[in-house]
Amino acid sequence: METSRFSELLHSAAEQCKHLKIDPADNRISAGFTSRFLSPTVILIEIECISGCMEVQILTGSVSIENLPAFLKTLAAISSANSVTVQGLDADRIAGEAHIRFAVKKALRAIEKHTNVANDLGIEIMRYAAGERQIGKALLIGLHEGQNNAAFVIAGEPQSVSKAAGELKKIVNEKPLLDYSPSKRESIISHFNITGPEIKAVGEDKIPELVIERVALVDVLK
Repeated sequence: METSRFSELLHSAAEQCKHLKIDPADNRISAGFTSRFLSPTVILIEIECISGCMEVQILTGSVSIENLPAFLKTLAAISSANSVTVQGLDADRIAGEAHIRFAVKKALRAIEKHTNVANDLGIEIMRYAAGERQIGKALLIGLHEGQNNAAFVIAGEPQSVSKAAGELKKIVNEKPLLDYSPSKRESIISHFNITGPEIKAVGEDKIPELVIERVALVDVLK
């Protein structure tokens, strides 16, 4: 879905309820947003003040990609057929539910304020999830050829999102992959440039919080 459409939806939200606020320094759900698990592999994020006109589902699972351009065309076809945004991310570089949820909120907020860098909502979500201002660098958190642990972000109107999610489930082996785990450690600290002294200062269990700090800092990067 084009960012202009999301801009219209978000502008409508702002007019309907002035409480739509996202604190860029906070990883919690802010006023206007709620999230819940529909299943162990699917998270639903709703924008309350649009009375259900817009939602985001995050579907996780494994997928084997032989030809990346062909697979991306499949995602684009699902996106186009349902008038939604579909963005695939490397779940091995996602440091938990709060990380991806915050990235989605930041991207939507950027579009609402017309401060987005990417013209595509999916790429804007990827940019924040990667903790990068530059789109080229953000692509490193995307899918790749071979076996992928993936997180698919689907955004749009509720019925369309549900339909697109159903089509994605036909090509994805659903697994709960969002939680941070030791198996993700090396990929995450490498991607987000998290240093040994940082980890020593806050503790291993705070690595997801260090990632969220990187997401929060995207808007001040040059």
